[in-house]
Amino acid sequence: MSSPTPLALPTGVTGHVSFYAAEYDPKTRQPLRALTLGNPEDLQPLASIFKPLILQGVLQDVDAGKLRLNTVFTTTAANRSIEDYPAGNNTLQVLAKRAIYLSDNTASDILQLAYGPERLARAVRQSSPCTSVLLTTKAWWGAQAGLIPSVMTTNTAAGARVFGAQPFAQRLVTAKNLIAASQKLTGPDVERKLDVYFNGPTYTADMEVNLQNTSTARAYTDLMAQTLSGAALKPTTRKVFRDILATGCCRPKAPKLNATYWAAKAGSGWGILTLTGYVETPDGRNFAYTYLNDSSVTTDAEEMEKQIRPVVLWIEQNILALRTPR
Repeated sequence: MSSPTPLALPTGVTGHVSFYAAEYDPKTRQPLRALTLGNPEDLQPLASIFKPLILQGVLQDVDAGKLRLNTVFTTTAANRSIEDYPAGNNTLQVLAKRAIYLSDNTASDILQLAYGPERLARAVRQSSPCTSVLLTTKAWWGAQAGLIPSVMTTNTAAGARVFGAQPFAQRLVTAKNLIAASQKLTGPDVERKLDVYFNGPTYTADMEVNLQNTSTARAYTDLMAQTLSGAALKPTTRKVFRDILATGCCRPKAPKLNATYWAAKAGSGWGILTLTGYVETPDGRNFAYTYLNDSSVTTDAEEMEKQIRPVVLWIEQNILALRTPR
């Protein structure tokens, strides 16, 4: 049972917004009641909120004996993405913390490459057919910046539309080629070209949904209700997972919601802000939510991030409203 939220969005939020928050049955993980805003079935870019899926995957490989928490990975020119990055050698556990707490793109990409991008794409699709996690951050930004014409053609926007419309099997092939091509680029070059692209005349908002990893607010909330509890992991890795996700952005600084566990992850981009999370309360109730905003008139990612605090408070009010009826 779902109904529109009666709560107005915070002042300053513009663009395409969809939101879905629900209470879930702790045993079946099925939604019991939900509040929505916009169309929770709209496909939208996830930005960085896809990163918990990578963390779950590599920790499942730890459970299977394929990796260890202290497995060491090396940052190279090939796997370094944009923005700050972990230099030198770092363990899986260090990279996992950075991928969530700092939303470190290089840490996330290294772990996604270790797990296997196609393997992750197939696992996500099996769990959530409306969710697509096909590319590393460096691959989609390299493509978006126009640096991979060998795959996207010289008309990047048109190439992105072709990629977005391909059937899943073909998207896997294209994604593999984009990831391989992106490893020939340097992170700083991608970042510089992105700035030129975002501020230039060729920017098209539909490229975000065609190139980024995507889902709908409803589908992703359902997926996070399963994922963020850590139920798919063994006790040791489950604790690692939950401890790390409890550091993710963001929660209210002075929460009114009494939570024993609040996993969260945020993402931002050019005109994009995304937030997802999962909450357990002392009386054994479970809640999850996803907020997706793209095509905002506020474009710069750092400016978008200023909306996080008021939107998080708004999300908390929605969870409190869901919590009231029993």
